[in-house]
Amino acid sequence: MDVDTELMFECLIYLNAFYFPVFGICETIMTAAKYNSIVDTPDIVQDAAVAFTKLSAELIKMVIYKRFKNVRRKITTAIVVFFTFVTFAALIYQLFLQKPIMRLEYILNSITIMLATTEIVFGILDLLPCCQKVHYY
Repeated sequence: MDVDTELMFECLIYLNAFYFPVFGICETIMTAAKYNSIVDTPDIVQDAAVAFTKLSAELIKMVIYKRFKNVRRKITTAIVVFFTFVTFAALIYQLFLQKPIMRLEYILNSITIMLATTEIVFGILDLLPCCQKVHYY
C-alpha cells in the first residue's frame, strides 16, 4: 500500500483551516466566560496565556504553510510539525492541568487532539526519505 503522505498532510492542514475559526471563536468566548464566572478559577491568567499561545501557534502554522509550501516544502513541513507539537502541548495542559474545564472544551480539545496527532504522524512521514513520492519526469 502506497500512501501519499504529502497529500494527506496538506488535506489535514486545509481541514484545520476550516475548523480553526470555530475553535478560535469558541476558545475566546470560553476564556472570557471563565474570567467573568462566579466559579473560582485560580489560574485564569495562565489558562488564558495557554489558550492564546495555542491559537497563535495554529494561526502561524496555517499562514506559514500556505505561504511557503511551494518554495521550501520540507522546511515548511518541519516548521508546521513543530507548531503542531506546541498546539499538542497546550491541549494536554488544557485537558489535564487546567481547572475547571468546560464540557465544550473537552469536545473541542478531543477533536483537535485527533487532528493534531494525525498532522504530526503524516508530517513526520512526509519528512522521512522512505515515504518520499517518486517523480517520473
